[in-house]
Amino acid sequence: MKLRSGAQVAQAGSGVMVQSPRMFQAIAEHNASSRLLMLPQEIKNRIYYFVCGGQMVHILQNDREYNHVHGDDTVKLSHATCIERIPEEQVQKDFDFADPDTVTYNTAAVEHRHEDCHKPPPKQKKGYPKPNQLSLTLLRSCRQVYFEAKMVHYANSTFAINCNDVLERFVRARFQNKQNLAIRSLYLDVTVTHQSSVSAWSDSIDKAVLRHLKSVRHLYLNFEQLYCTCSVEMCGYEGSEMTERQGKMFKKFNKLPLKEVTLVINDGMFTLNHGHGWTFFIKYAWTMKQKQQFSKGIRNALLRPAGEKK
Repeated sequence: MKLRSGAQVAQAGSGVMVQSPRMFQAIAEHNASSRLLMLPQEIKNRIYYFVCGGQMVHILQNDREYNHVHGDDTVKLSHATCIERIPEEQVQKDFDFADPDTVTYNTAAVEHRHEDCHKPPPKQKKGYPKPNQLSLTLLRSCRQVYFEAKMVHYANSTFAINCNDVLERFVRARFQNKQNLAIRSLYLDVTVTHQSSVSAWSDSIDKAVLRHLKSVRHLYLNFEQLYCTCSVEMCGYEGSEMTERQGKMFKKFNKLPLKEVTLVINDGMFTLNHGHGWTFFIKYAWTMKQKQQFSKGIRNALLRPAGEKK
């Protein structure tokens, strides 16, 4: 491959551009007239961060309604930038300082926070900008910018996922595993409706996070329990037993080099049906104090020094 100046920077090999120090040097010399590329690398990195990173990005999977509207039955992943303005750290603070003596279905700080973010983006005409879409067009401006900034998006964005299947599909979709290894921040919206949900999420944590996302340092967890009375009876639910299973699931993350963890619990727990009424709800639902204690215990376990983790 030749630049306009005539410099040879790569040799064709099975359609893949060969990368070498000589290639980078030739490209840098060729782009020396660019005011952007003449800046010190530290300043360029900050520019790349503000353009490509620093956002929460929701990873979405098209559903049946989306397929019906757009006439496409192929399972695809898309994304949408987060429109929620309250940071996860503030949500954790609100959760920790909520009245511990209340028994409520929902935690106001987290209820439906990202509901609008999870909606698949509408299909746009070719050439038109998509709403709430991350723009990475800067990476297409020239080869030097691409090579300098191609990992900024992965290293400086928070990837938000609300389904264990999507989590596994997202990891498999990365073209190179080093893209997975570059990811530092992860938000998981974990919803359980049955004991099988806990098992499914636990398996996905093993397969996707612990195997491929080994560099995650910032972990934000939203835990939602949506058990109903019928599933409780069929499962032979025991509060302490299920709490232990959920605890083991979250404690799997202690293998990551975590520096920050949030865990808030929102429970529309136990739909009141089959005539069980309020008595049934009181029997099984967590009080706010129990939620706060569970959250604090998990966070403490995940943030222990490496030598103290079991």
